[in-house]
Amino acid sequence: MATTPLDDLLSVDTLTGMIKTFADQSDNRSCSTLFSQFGRPLYPMGDAASWDEVAFARHLAPVAGPDSPHTRAKRTTTQKRTSTMAWVKAYKDLPASHLFLNRAPGSDMADAEAILAIELEDLANLIANTREFLACGALLGRIVVNPQTVPGSDVSFQVDFGNLQAQAQQSWADPATKIRSDELLVLKQTYKDASGLRAQVVVTEPSVEGHLVKNPDVRDFAKEAYSREILGTLNPTGTNPAWGTLAGLNFRFTDGTYKPEGGQVTRYFPANRALVLPEAARLTQVLGWAEGKVHVPSGTIFGDVASAVRSLRELRGAYAYAEVRTDPIGIRIYAGWHGLPVILNPTAVMVYDVAPAAPSPAP
Repeated sequence: MATTPLDDLLSVDTLTGMIKTFADQSDNRSCSTLFSQFGRPLYPMGDAASWDEVAFARHLAPVAGPDSPHTRAKRTTTQKRTSTMAWVKAYKDLPASHLFLNRAPGSDMADAEAILAIELEDLANLIANTREFLACGALLGRIVVNPQTVPGSDVSFQVDFGNLQAQAQQSWADPATKIRSDELLVLKQTYKDASGLRAQVVVTEPSVEGHLVKNPDVRDFAKEAYSREILGTLNPTGTNPAWGTLAGLNFRFTDGTYKPEGGQVTRYFPANRALVLPEAARLTQVLGWAEGKVHVPSGTIFGDVASAVRSLRELRGAYAYAEVRTDPIGIRIYAGWHGLPVILNPTAVMVYDVAPAAPSPAP
């Protein structure tokens, strides 16, 4: 039997491909983009992700004479880490009347394919929101999932990565603070001392950019015209080329938000925090992106039911598929993601508080 365009659209391959495309919303997904683009791919065989945290030696190798024996060096220490991966799953019911009788948005006529694409994009957006929440949590050192942090969840788990924590000497919110002359130099040295790597990427949020723009020490360096260039060149991925020359650090700004149902707009990234990372080429040694196995029915929505039951397909990470509903007549679309962002080297991810609270005066 010949297939219709809707048959082709509802195939597992097409739906999964659309979900992956729609979920790539880098303008609001700076943290998960770091993992998916630069992190080391991990392919767990079961429901848990496992990875090794390797501690490399940083001392000097001894100097010996020509006839002296080699000095024994200690083997690297490896800590095996394991965590349950997240299942992010959602579905939508699309009655036949909604697909075939309602006017498609932006059109004067019904368009089942356009309506389906819009609903699938909305599902992808929900899933991408949760992936960004998980990725930001990992970069900040702790993923916490429960019904309070992720409303509607029916599981609770927590992953502590133990990322490096540090803070500025003086609050960057204070205009008198020498951010470029003193603070950024301290930031880079603190990172270098702790990780043995050179700081190059700083991920932060708009309030920190505000501190930089308003700070006289930075403005004296940038000058008025250059400051206007900085304010006008933030691109959709969150990077700002004009900040690349500030103390040799490449600043990336994330301003992503989500809004819980019935709740307030919430930022993924806390105010006055900056994440310090090494150069992009080294991020595969620091970040990991685990995607687990998922199983979906094969065939199209109008395929033989018995055949669909007998035949399942194995995919990794993101997936989407559809099934016919008979009461009422319509389609149910399922979409999800199975995985976890992980920190492979916690000492190479520094969470930096740029505006620490002033100490309380002594009694």
